[in-house]
Amino acid sequence: MLKIDRQLVKNFDRGDAKAAAMLFEQLRRPLFAYFYRLSGDRCVAEDLLQETLLTIHSRIETYNHDFEFMPWTWTIARNKFFEFKRSQNRVVRLIPQLEKRAQPTQCFSNATDTEADLRNCLDTLSETTKEAFMLKHLQGMTFNEIADLQQIPLATAKSRVLFALKKIREYFNRGEK
Repeated sequence: MLKIDRQLVKNFDRGDAKAAAMLFEQLRRPLFAYFYRLSGDRCVAEDLLQETLLTIHSRIETYNHDFEFMPWTWTIARNKFFEFKRSQNRVVRLIPQLEKRAQPTQCFSNATDTEADLRNCLDTLSETTKEAFMLKHLQGMTFNEIADLQQIPLATAKSRVLFALKKIREYFNRGEK
């Protein structure tokens, strides 16, 4: 997981604009990747990234410097994503989403389709299972970090990731039978 220099965070907390710019530059990539992989939508990922950075900026005084910065940051990011998902469930959609396929593809036809097929497969999982898989394999978090972030037992974090891997294998092996 990304390590952030404690002094950089302290300087940011004191109002140092250069520290803020450096900190946000370090956070931008991993947070954007997290949101993009969860949502599959660049615009949504950008919006959630901006909201998360604004929240970090506005709430930095609540951060306890005795603890690591990144778990606090990931908690804010995770909450922003689930706020977004809840809001999407309340919105009445008048225009169908043309980008999403109604049915997952049976198997991928070439290497360029692999990412789309993986996204389709992940979309069949629950949000918490999808998130656990992506935190482990795309963000490089440990099972302990995932368990802490999702506020679940370590065994549950492991089982969510393993369940996702099993479903991915099944999905991609369907075309080989």
